[in-house]
This record gives sequence, structure tokens and C-alpha cells, in this order.
Amino acid sequence: MSGYPGTSDSALVDAIELDVTSGEYPELSRVLAYWHRQRGDRFAPARADIDPADLVESLSRVTLSDVIRNGDALEFRYRLAGTEICTTHWRDPTGEGPRDMLPPAFGALLQAHYEEAVHRRAPMLHLILLSAPDQARSYVRLLLPLSEDGVAVTMLMTVDSKKQNTKALRDYFQQAVEGRR
Repeated sequence: MSGYPGTSDSALVDAIELDVTSGEYPELSRVLAYWHRQRGDRFAPARADIDPADLVESLSRVTLSDVIRNGDALEFRYRLAGTEICTTHWRDPTGEGPRDMLPPAFGALLQAHYEEAVHRRAPMLHLILLSAPDQARSYVRLLLPLSEDGVAVTMLMTVDSKKQNTKALRDYFQQAVEGRR
């Protein structure tokens, strides 16, 4: 359990890894199939292989993050955040990293998932569980590695499922942002 910044409310942030091939989330399955087509025989496609026109249905729920290697440490910087991401989180995280996301436990979870995706060099699918004293919320996120050199993960692309309670998620993140003020 971790508290919202500046408040006494507690919030639980957790995730369950799902089978990336389950097909339970059709729009995410379409993005995953596209990613596989674009990568060909490589472990991951390059950013240039991803055409936004091919992902119109999902673009508002996409983030792109640069992978920054600092010795053995990995950092990430959001290069792009879709409009639904910004609306849901009550801010545009472009230029920031996952650790900057609120509440801090959510940012730490994202950081851990991003690090794992870089090490695995493979797609990951998570059910993200968020609860506060008043109610629980959840959403599903697809995490996809991209590689400019065909060797290392140089960027990560995430796509949130549209099958989520957006108002409840916005309310949850609004509480976290307002607690920071």
C-alpha cells in the first residue's frame, strides 16, 4: 500500500501479467499482429517501421518512450503521449519518465515493467490494478519493444485498451495529481 502524495488516502497499485496471445482485447491483438508483421524476422521493428496511419484506432492511447542507458541503469523518457493518455492522467507526460507518473507507486510499477520489457526484448500484456479507499479501477496495457539497431531495445511503445472505465481512471489519477498540489 502506498499513499497519495500529500494525503492520508491509501492506494494500492499492482499488475497481473496476461498472456499476450490471449485475444481477449481485440484492438490490442490487432496492434500486436501489426507489430509482428513490421518486425519480420527481427526481434522488434524499428520506430520507422511503425506508421501512425496504420494505428489510427489506437493512436490516442499510445505512448512512445526512449530507452536511455546510463551504465547499468535504465531510464525512460516519454517522447509522445496520446490524447487519451493525457486526459486520463490529467497531464501530458511528454519529456518526463515513468517515475514521474502519479501516484508514485504507479510510476514505480511502470518503471519496473519498462525495465522488464527491455530485458525480455518481447511484448508484454498487463492488467493494471489501481485501488483507492472508495473503489478499484483497472485497465489493460500492451507494451512493445522497438529497436533501431536490431540488437538493443531503443524505444518502447505502449497501447492502453479502450475496454476500460475511463471516467473512473480519470477520477483516480485526478486524486493523485490534486494530492500533489
